[in-house]
Amino acid sequence: MAGTIYNIASDGVRCALSPLGASIASVQAMDRRGRFIDVALAPKCLFDGTPDPFTAGRTIAPCCGRIREGRISIDGVPVQLARNEGMNHIHGGPNGAAFQVWTAQQVSPSHICFELELPDGLDDYPGNRTLRAEYAVEGNLLSVIYSAVTDRATWVDMTNHIYWDLSGRFDGSALDQVLEINAKQVVFNGEGHLPVEILPVEGPFDFTHPATLAENMKLDPAHGQLVMGRGYNNAWLLDDDSQRTREWAARLYAPSTGIRMTMDTDQPAIVLYSGGFLNEKNRIQDGVASQGCAVALEAQQLPDPFHLPGASPEPLRPGDRFRRQIVWRFEAL
Repeated sequence: MAGTIYNIASDGVRCALSPLGASIASVQAMDRRGRFIDVALAPKCLFDGTPDPFTAGRTIAPCCGRIREGRISIDGVPVQLARNEGMNHIHGGPNGAAFQVWTAQQVSPSHICFELELPDGLDDYPGNRTLRAEYAVEGNLLSVIYSAVTDRATWVDMTNHIYWDLSGRFDGSALDQVLEINAKQVVFNGEGHLPVEILPVEGPFDFTHPATLAENMKLDPAHGQLVMGRGYNNAWLLDDDSQRTREWAARLYAPSTGIRMTMDTDQPAIVLYSGGFLNEKNRIQDGVASQGCAVALEAQQLPDPFHLPGASPEPLRPGDRFRRQIVWRFEAL
């Protein structure tokens, strides 16, 4: 039930999980002094079960991000999805996985499996779908495996909307974290934060070398993308790792604690959201959030692949299984 918390732990990572949205409620990692500190934004609603649309830490499905006018096509057949952000569809709809209470099974002290049934027609998606989210810790690793099956061709994408401040402060200074993204292309957005084109990274959007978010933003503070998103709210196309030549997808580092998080995934993109629209309406365990107090790195498919030039959405069909993994490794430097 909502408000229930499950815990998994290893020598290097402690994680609290909620069945509401199959969510990561909190993460603790060890700093350079050997202390466990909170490094993930902890929404209060996940602990007390009160209704709250704040999606931090939750599993986002069956769609990640926005879809223009809620219009998709499955095998050439137009589908009109529920519109829950003006004329557009966002994060799987008003009844998406983030707002559902999943069933939970604690497999071991270090492993939990959540499962959710989404009926045919919910928010106008075709297919009876079964979603799974399996979280595990081992040593200094936290991982999640997302999977889904369906009885009708449909669209499925899944990610976790966790926010990070590896300093453990969550006081609006998370933009001082040092970031690297293993990507040479970025998606720019148009009106309504809808993706419109894929471009080479340059200027504020080049994280191929370590830089703080604040430093990169200062390279062109009047850039239209940064103004519109109050910072970053863009997808980066990860360099191909089909031959496993890529050792990681992104790295985030907090000099004050020495904690470095290395993220890898078999998803093709990462959305960087620098928390520009976080505010006092977003309740967290120790008070309220504020603009830029934490940073989200969401591994997912390309945003709105039904309308983004160059993207090729691949439906999930009966007999197939959607399966994606995200791994976070924590080190104290």
